[in-house]
Amino acid sequence: MIQRIQSLFLFLAFGSAIAVFFFPLASLLGEFYYVKLTVLEVAEQAQYGMQWPNTLPLAAVMGLTGLLSFITIFIYKNRTAQMRLIRFSILLNVVFLALIFFYYVPELESMVETTADYVSEIGIYLSIIPLIFLVLALRFIRKDEKLVRAADRLR
Repeated sequence: MIQRIQSLFLFLAFGSAIAVFFFPLASLLGEFYYVKLTVLEVAEQAQYGMQWPNTLPLAAVMGLTGLLSFITIFIYKNRTAQMRLIRFSILLNVVFLALIFFYYVPELESMVETTADYVSEIGIYLSIIPLIFLVLALRFIRKDEKLVRAADRLR
């Protein structure tokens, strides 16, 4: 049923995944640069003409996480498929965070200068929220599945 608690968690995961698109993820403050990393682009304060890394993988991974969270709400009759999609969404969210911390931020720090300071923005915290809601939804779907299997055993 759509009115289950895991449907609310999946909707909140969808909403927070979409909200990541509207907030910056990180900022790098250097002596001559101010670079802001968002899901859609790398913006700089002064136009020095540098070739910044493409952020299309970030947008694709977070967009897919949000889309899968939304689709998973409506396949409530097939709990095993729901659990598989949620696990895949969790994996995508972990890949998103790994891309930010292990590829984009070090790449931008190396491009800007050696004394650049990393400042985390609100978007990085918003990208952790879908992960939390997806884990909660998975937990409650497993609980429902155990309940159904226990009821089937009694028949």
